[in-house]
Amino acid sequence: MQEIHLGLHRIQALMGALGNPHRKFAVLHIAGTNGKGSVAAMSESILRHAGWTTGLYTSPHLVRLEERIQVNGRRISGARLCSLAARVQRKETALLRAGKLDRPLSYFEFITGCAFLHFAEQRIGVAVVEVGLGGRLDATNIVDPAASVITGIALDHEAILGNTIEKIAAEKAGIIRSGVPVISGCRGNARRVIQAQARKQNAPLLEIDRHCSIRTLRECGGRFSLDLNTPLRPYRALHLALAGEHQMRNAALAVTAVEALRAFPVRIADVHHGLSLARWPGRMDEYRIPRRTLLDGAHNTEGALLLKSHLLKRKARDLHLVFGVLRDKDLRKIGNHLFPLAKTIHLTGLANSRAMKPEEIAQSHKRFLSRIRLHKNSREAIQAAWQECPRHGMVVVAGSLYLIGEVLPLVQRHNRAKMR
Repeated sequence: MQEIHLGLHRIQALMGALGNPHRKFAVLHIAGTNGKGSVAAMSESILRHAGWTTGLYTSPHLVRLEERIQVNGRRISGARLCSLAARVQRKETALLRAGKLDRPLSYFEFITGCAFLHFAEQRIGVAVVEVGLGGRLDATNIVDPAASVITGIALDHEAILGNTIEKIAAEKAGIIRSGVPVISGCRGNARRVIQAQARKQNAPLLEIDRHCSIRTLRECGGRFSLDLNTPLRPYRALHLALAGEHQMRNAALAVTAVEALRAFPVRIADVHHGLSLARWPGRMDEYRIPRRTLLDGAHNTEGALLLKSHLLKRKARDLHLVFGVLRDKDLRKIGNHLFPLAKTIHLTGLANSRAMKPEEIAQSHKRFLSRIRLHKNSREAIQAAWQECPRHGMVVVAGSLYLIGEVLPLVQRHNRAKMR
């Protein structure tokens, strides 16, 4: 299987051979540079708490592949995924022999096929589907959505999607369908691209900056409560389970998107419960073991800026950073946002062929060399950070979701031990 090879013809051939399972349930389709996973988690939680049978397809996973495919909030079992994978592989082999595939399926195409087949056979009502990369040529873009969301646009994956905001926005706008409502959190030049595509497709466009209003009520431990007015109705005193001020905009996107799914009505109480119980690990995800530890992917410039803002607003003191990053990221900008906040910077490689070596990261930020420690792996890095961090301090793990996935099992083991 190839790593990345954008295009829809292979996934279309596979779905056709499997009986087009992607057409057997409604879809809320979500694209964007940052925030799409959080919006997906909130939307699915609201729909599930309203009593609808839900599917959730997201990427990447943190620890286990099964995280990507969920029905009613439960991950697919390993045995079930293996069974689906065997069936998809048999179809792939037959299609290759018949000349109906120009090359083997990519990893993402293969897993997407498994997810859609699982959802159809579980007879779900509605799937919340996160775009993998871009939008226009992403494997998930074979769906006929009941509503679409574009959370926002920032520079990321420029080598594939384009090196300007406008080019990236055009790729993500490729999920907009004729006559299908699209909910947008885009600003600036990206907003104009989305508006133009929505007009071209005659798609009703709901922009949260124009059609919604948010009033912050309070913040506790990085989690916010808010009043929200959508085009449909007002919501009072919504409490968000996901931390970070930016999650208020994500909540507005999720609620407005769910409202656009007219075939799946939700009550005000369902929105309250769904937002207060939504879970999305590894994104401003805080633990108190053996030191206060905050996990956040923050894998691009915008994500690093959001994390920086979150830490400054919480007046977090004595920060110790564990950091690893992939080569295709803007290391200089990410580091310039995060490194000045930290008293010590623990650099680690990742179990990924695209990861930068700790020595390379250090050389690109020489002014911080006195604070930098180099480590062989992420386990060694986080343990060293815990050791250097005083009781009143905080360890922050950021730079890549792959890094979060490596340290999360260790953090969770400490957390379980503390709870005993």
